Amino acid sequence: MGTIVVGVEAGMPSGVLATAADLAKQLGDRLVCVHALSGRYVTEKIAEGDLLESAEPVSEDLAWELSLSITGINFESYAVAGDPAKVLAAVAEQQDARMIVVGTRRSGLRQKFAELLDGSIALALAQKQARPLLVVPLARSN
Repeated sequence: MGTIVVGVEAGMPSGVLATAADLAKQLGDRLVCVHALSGRYVTEKIAEGDLLESAEPVSEDLAWELSLSITGINFESYAVAGDPAKVLAAVAEQQDARMIVVGTRRSGLRQKFAELLDGSIALALAQKQARPLLVVPLARSN
């Protein structure tokens, strides 16, 4: 049994979670949902040791969102302090994950400005780690 790591945040599109869950179910893999607490700590270096052992539980609101969107498979959820791309890459490495799943960002001027300042998590993961990366696009509204 392998592991799939999915980056999660409050208010994310349920399609990202459903895609990760469906993939994990089809492959018989464990699904690990990771919320990076980037606002709480500004760190260049991720903490040493097993990140999931020292992780916090995700917020109640996020836990509720996950339970509504991920069906047909058991999953684990963790909140880990640090930069999202670094946290996801480190957890995937420590768990020997088959792949990392992330969603695209919301469109709009505010989001474009945030990406300019922070950079794209998907782009950072694609450039700085060696595991396969699945980027799930947002559904377009009509």
